[in-house]
Amino acid sequence: MNPGLILVRLISLVVQVINLLIIADVLLTWFPQVDRRHPVVVALRRLTEPIYRPIRRIIPPEKTGYIDLSPVIAIFLIIIIGNILQGLILRFLVLPVR
Repeated sequence: MNPGLILVRLISLVVQVINLLIIADVLLTWFPQVDRRHPVVVALRRLTEPIYRPIRRIIPPEKTGYIDLSPVIAIFLIIIIGNILQGLILRFLVLPVR
């Protein structure tokens, strides 16, 4: 199999995993009875907070009626960046111009 195609599939997998982590983090905020100190919750927050932080600096929740849009924006940006990377790999590594 072409290494470029393997890289494209790997990027797709990474994008899916990151998006699932973000969705899980968002869903956990809907359940106040969940212990925020549970090791799984702490690990999930450690993985997602670095993704949210730059977005929150640009669009703080205070300016959007205290609705945190950073998870939604993060998902869109991750998908867009993943698609751009996959397109570049396909164009230059898998299907080179002759």
